[in-house]
Amino acid sequence: MHSNASIFQYMIVENSRITLIDAGLPLFSRSLIRALSRIDHRATLSLILITHADGDHYGAAKRMAKIYQCPIAASATEAAAIASGTMSRELKPQKPLDLLLFKIFLPVFTASATPVDRYLEPGQTLPILDGLQVLDSAGHTPGHLSFYQPERRILFAGDSIIKRRNTPSPAYGPNCWNEQRAIDAFERQMALKPLHICGGHTYFRN
Repeated sequence: MHSNASIFQYMIVENSRITLIDAGLPLFSRSLIRALSRIDHRATLSLILITHADGDHYGAAKRMAKIYQCPIAASATEAAAIASGTMSRELKPQKPLDLLLFKIFLPVFTASATPVDRYLEPGQTLPILDGLQVLDSAGHTPGHLSFYQPERRILFAGDSIIKRRNTPSPAYGPNCWNEQRAIDAFERQMALKPLHICGGHTYFRN
């Protein structure tokens, strides 16, 4: 796990291959490159998995893919937004404080258009960690994906699971595309009884 300003990126190292789950903001790409270089001089980044099209999750992916000559993968819905340098849903600020916070922080979370090489679909199993399952976790965004390793019970949840009152909770609020879908996705994932919940901004070990 690598973290910058409470934005988490996860690195899976297998032999000489590294899979990166979410890439963080563009301004943290140098820090991420340093973290990768410290893992193993024989290992190189071979794949970038993106859970959803928010700049703090895909912002550095373009630079990382160029440097390491590796593909980027996401759901088709999120890939379309990533390829245009946008988010995959409209934000819904209703309170004055929400409007102020979005005005201040959205420029920081902006990312440039980034081509996505592979489309992922729920139900796929990727040849990572002896089988990494692709899960539908739409709710926070319309094409949000999570990744689950059932034997090790490791769940890479992106922003589909957040910390609220120090417990795992579904996404909600003005940056959530559909709160009911977010609750449904949360319940499906928690029903898997993950031992490790690796979220975009939090980590839980049950």
